[in-house]
Amino acid sequence: MLDLDLALSSEQILLPVRLENAPAGRATYTKRALWDTGAEMSGVSDELATWLQLERRDVGMYMQSASGIVPVEVATCKMQLLSGECFEQEVMILPTNDTPVIVGFDIIKQGLFSLEPTPDHLHFHFGI
Repeated sequence: MLDLDLALSSEQILLPVRLENAPAGRATYTKRALWDTGAEMSGVSDELATWLQLERRDVGMYMQSASGIVPVEVATCKMQLLSGECFEQEVMILPTNDTPVIVGFDIIKQGLFSLEPTPDHLHFHFGI
């Protein structure tokens, strides 16, 4: 179960996650994974995918970006939330490095997610 308190002024939900590519012996931790209910699939930046040495595959996927429709590759990695939930995920390799990790609906739909406003903050909850 993951519980976080976010500032009331938060325009994004940024979570800590750990990513791992076990075959390459690579792992990393980021505090800036964007929780994105509008993203159908989770993703990692091109820079992070390169550092993790993810094995990229072209599966004929495309995504809408600021510069138009662009092809994207996919790869598989382990994504672990701060609470311990671990997901073996197929992720999109995102052509931008603005957000290192996007947690999409492919993960979100596997648990119960809620945001509860209080007078001082927003309480974020995710559990399986």
